[in-house]
Amino acid sequence: MKTLYTRIVLTVFMILLLSGAIALLVSNVAYYVWWQPSYSDKTEQTAEAAKAYFETHTDGETSTFYTLLAQTGYQLFVVRPDDTIERYGGAFRDERLDTDVIASVRSGETYDGMHTYPFHLFLLGLFDNEVVNTYGFSIDGEDAVFIRPDLSAQIRELHLFVGLFFALLTGLAFILIALSTSQLVRPLRTLTAATDSVASGGRPSDLPLERNDEIGTLSRRFNDMVDSLEKSEGERRRFVSSVSHEFQTPLTSIKGYASELVATTDGDAKAHAAIIRDEASRLSELTRQLLLLARLDEANVSLTTPVDVRASIEDVIRRHTFQLDEKGIAVATELDSTLIVTGDPLLLAQVWSNLLMNAIHASADGGLITIKAYQGERPTVLIQDVGVGMDEATKARLFERFYKGDASRSGRGTGLGLAIARDIVHLHGGTLTVESQLGAGTVFYVTL
Repeated sequence: MKTLYTRIVLTVFMILLLSGAIALLVSNVAYYVWWQPSYSDKTEQTAEAAKAYFETHTDGETSTFYTLLAQTGYQLFVVRPDDTIERYGGAFRDERLDTDVIASVRSGETYDGMHTYPFHLFLLGLFDNEVVNTYGFSIDGEDAVFIRPDLSAQIRELHLFVGLFFALLTGLAFILIALSTSQLVRPLRTLTAATDSVASGGRPSDLPLERNDEIGTLSRRFNDMVDSLEKSEGERRRFVSSVSHEFQTPLTSIKGYASELVATTDGDAKAHAAIIRDEASRLSELTRQLLLLARLDEANVSLTTPVDVRASIEDVIRRHTFQLDEKGIAVATELDSTLIVTGDPLLLAQVWSNLLMNAIHASADGGLITIKAYQGERPTVLIQDVGVGMDEATKARLFERFYKGDASRSGRGTGLGLAIARDIVHLHGGTLTVESQLGAGTVFYVTL
């Protein structure tokens, strides 16, 4: 796909080429309509004067006269009585000539090939040094002489000058077009970068707001749109944070009373109370994660604490011992004891916890989870399972909020765990990537 800059440069360059072709065509037409007859008449006058001069001022030596005439700036093509050809002055590009023309010239008639030279679209007859584009006459009734100005000798310096002039003109024009187009496209590139910044949650800077043209108008309207989006997004985050916070208190009460009912009742009442307790716990976890997302969106965290990655991961594994034992899953670790990163220890522990729970849910009973922490180009944590894996469609949406993917691997989760993990890693200036193949397990890489 061509960029706007490339399109503009190519368009202007094609305009230059088209303009040059049209100018050449118009000039060619003008030459054939107005200048060719005059040019032919001048050559005819020169030929007649040369003929008269030969008859009155020479001793009849034709070769010497032809040489002298060529030195005055003419090309001569001479056919001798024995049909041998002699050339004087510049060479002709094409020496083909009808024998009838040669015979008629020897008999005393003239040949006005310059005046009758056919029209070509982009080939100027003035510069086409063919023998048919000459004036023919006979000096002594024996030689057939065909003459035309030797432009290569007459205006060689002019050719060089004109060629250099137009070469420099075209080159400079192209360079100036490229530079001016770059200046034109630069604010559009700035706006493109601004859209990327807004898409990633940032605020664009260096917009050309001061311009008084269409670009300036577009920039100001884009800036107003960003202000509206930020206001709307801020209101949404405050709403989610407030609602999630308000939900926690009644949910805690519901969980407490439901747990007491489970302990003090029997039969269906106990089963119903257990369902209420479990659902309240799930809603409480959901609101907790929503509060964490709101906190991450506002970036209201401190990232200045040294974190021992090995100790942090081992603590998370201990906290999930029950879930691991419940499915008989083994955890193999290879943790660099010297790996220290700077960040928020609670948030990083949340990343390990979310990724470990994802691996547990994806693993079959008796499976294996491998966790490695090492210093590569940057500090890296690898969490690998040999579970169900995922297809390309699931991987494409894996980090979307509330996306659960295949029910066989999402269980009763909220669909926020991986989104939260990604946001925390990004907040620490890192990346969270995944490699997975359906039926062959999944590997998460956290690079900090």
